[in-house]
Amino acid sequence: MKRYLYTAVIILVMVVALSLYHIVKSGYSLHDIMHRGDVTWRLKDREIRSRLLAVPIILYHNIDGKGVFSLSLDVMRSHFQLLRERGVRVIRLSTLTERLENPKPFHDKVVVITFDDGFLSMYTKLLPLAREFGYPITLFVYTDNIYHRAEKKLTWAELRELEDSGIEIECHSISHADLKKLSRKKTPESKRQLFEEIYLAKRIVELYLRKRIKYFAFPYGRYDLSLIDLCSNAGYERVFSTDYGSNIITRNNYCLRRRHIKRNTLLMKIESILK
Repeated sequence: MKRYLYTAVIILVMVVALSLYHIVKSGYSLHDIMHRGDVTWRLKDREIRSRLLAVPIILYHNIDGKGVFSLSLDVMRSHFQLLRERGVRVIRLSTLTERLENPKPFHDKVVVITFDDGFLSMYTKLLPLAREFGYPITLFVYTDNIYHRAEKKLTWAELRELEDSGIEIECHSISHADLKKLSRKKTPESKRQLFEEIYLAKRIVELYLRKRIKYFAFPYGRYDLSLIDLCSNAGYERVFSTDYGSNIITRNNYCLRRRHIKRNTLLMKIESILK
């Protein structure tokens, strides 16, 4: 009797194993079990993985060759040239977000280029470089770093010229504070500052540039779920972190990833991002 029982158990295990193998082999994953009188299986299609559906967003900061987050102009040009040589098309950030809402593969490999903070080199060095290569760029600025009159700082007038020249300006807070630390405090003072850094910053940039601000980049790339909610309620269409990885068109995430490029980042690393 025990022999027949063992045999039956072994046969059952084999049947289950073969069924699971068939599911995996066929490109499906087990998603859910639903009860409607009898048991039925609902299968979910396996996510298609393709470079034509994956879009890396590259993040730079400064172009003066000083500090860990700054590149020299020659190195910056070599990165732009690499994109051209590898046949990678640079698209606008808005083109990516539109594709997220209506997902379909691109016809070629694409990438988005962004800069954070708003240094004077954006006007003196990035603007001529962007014109030379014809690349669309998105610049996230924090308002305390933009001046009415200055010789060594970026001004609102120069920022408007950047916008008119095709470099899209978006929001990066007021003071570049660590919003995640502020969010944890939960004091009246921290809540007021969060309102200013997220809500008020958006309005300030909109007033000075006379345009609608759609995107917000978290200072230091740090965020939590409560900050996501605040940004959504403030009217931002998307927010941006420094989380590792590309952005998959079919996922339509609200918080998008960016690949941080630093002074010591090798061209080999850039190439691996673009593949």
